Amino acid sequence: MTSNSYHHGNLKQALVDEYLNLLREMPVEQISLRKLASRVGVAATAVYNHFSDKMELVVAAKIRCLIHFSDYLQGGYDPRLSPKERISNLSKAYFQYSEQHRQHFNTIFNVTVEDKYVTNELVEVSIATERTVRSAIVDLLKEHHLPVSPENEALGVVTCWSMAHGLSCLTAVRINHAACATGRWPDEFLLDTREATLQIFDAIATVIVDGILSAVRKNSREQSPDCSA
Repeated sequence: MTSNSYHHGNLKQALVDEYLNLLREMPVEQISLRKLASRVGVAATAVYNHFSDKMELVVAAKIRCLIHFSDYLQGGYDPRLSPKERISNLSKAYFQYSEQHRQHFNTIFNVTVEDKYVTNELVEVSIATERTVRSAIVDLLKEHHLPVSPENEALGVVTCWSMAHGLSCLTAVRINHAACATGRWPDEFLLDTREATLQIFDAIATVIVDGILSAVRKNSREQSPDCSA
């Protein structure tokens, strides 16, 4: 491909595409703007018309991945379902994304962006998924007539996010396979079939929801000791 193949704006997109492709072949540390230029088929100077350095490219790639991630989770989100069902479905989708789109997942969560490169666009796309989880938490609190506050909402979001991310990461390094192989965990925790995955995440969602409700009730009692729970 040559530089003549590009029109205004297309090269920037092509460079981000090729960066994500290269992540399948090598770690991020080995990817340079010069190497990207060579792979895309343009002069190295052309890259600097769009990115002043590698970190700006990484930010563009991270934004692309975050949008893809948010769209993926939203694809199966049904606000008509109960809050618990929504939390369970979001957790399953989170896990499935980590399995089906590993390069995107790693770019989102394993690549650190220096503060000086953080843009308003990056912040906005970073919290898009948080809003979806938060809406389920707010409805969960309202369903059980519990206080809706920034503290309670954040507690619920962090709890749900930690569970989904933790299990996704354990599976990525096959900790669950080792535990199952030694008989410490039942075989369904291999999560190697859709049925097993759905069952485990439904069960975990019950634990998570009960834990969030219990913590919020406890906090409410401590803050208003003279009021009934």
